[in-house]
Amino acid sequence: MRKAIVLGLLCLPAFSHADIYRYAEFFASQTGIPGSMTGQIVVSPTQTVGISYSGNVVAESQINNTGTYYYTGYNGGPSYYTNAVVQNAPSRTDIIALSGQTTNVITNTITFSAPVKNPIMDIVSLGSPAQLSHYDFSTPFTILSQGPGYWGSGSMWTNDNLRLYGMEGSGVIMFSGTYTSISFTASPFEYWSGFTVGVVPEPSSMLAIGLGGALLIRRRKRA
Repeated sequence: MRKAIVLGLLCLPAFSHADIYRYAEFFASQTGIPGSMTGQIVVSPTQTVGISYSGNVVAESQINNTGTYYYTGYNGGPSYYTNAVVQNAPSRTDIIALSGQTTNVITNTITFSAPVKNPIMDIVSLGSPAQLSHYDFSTPFTILSQGPGYWGSGSMWTNDNLRLYGMEGSGVIMFSGTYTSISFTASPFEYWSGFTVGVVPEPSSMLAIGLGGALLIRRRKRA
């Protein structure tokens, strides 16, 4: 198990510092099959990206920043929602909680209204202490951090960077590259495992903000 986790970490792209991520704000949901949720990610003061989910039964949805905040460590312990790449955990309670399936497994799809770079998924309670569950992704991911979550001790790991295993596992995974959608399945059945999605502002947009600020300072000095 430890070797598998290390395998994921070795696939990390080179980052010189941790970035501040912007997380999904969900404002509508539908339970049943298919389940769905819609919302947005305010990437910067000038850029908002729409986000939608469709697929498995949504066992529980927290929208509009209401409900329990699950993105914590266990019983006051360390949180695994920050790491060398991600500087901040979600500031909102919004979460998509799925019931995995054993038969007739449905493909779950997260869709962005515009391309996003290096999106992350913050996962809560994949599997249980007595049950191994997994997410199977159509695109490779990297485990950035994992450990005990809201409900107690657990772990997540991978053997191939496509299937994410969990036994009460919580933490952060990242999809390196640029995406307009991410697809995966969740199995076998468990009452729920939850997640949210985050993106980091493009360096070009941050550069533009920085240049704008520099020009403003220069103009003030000339004035």
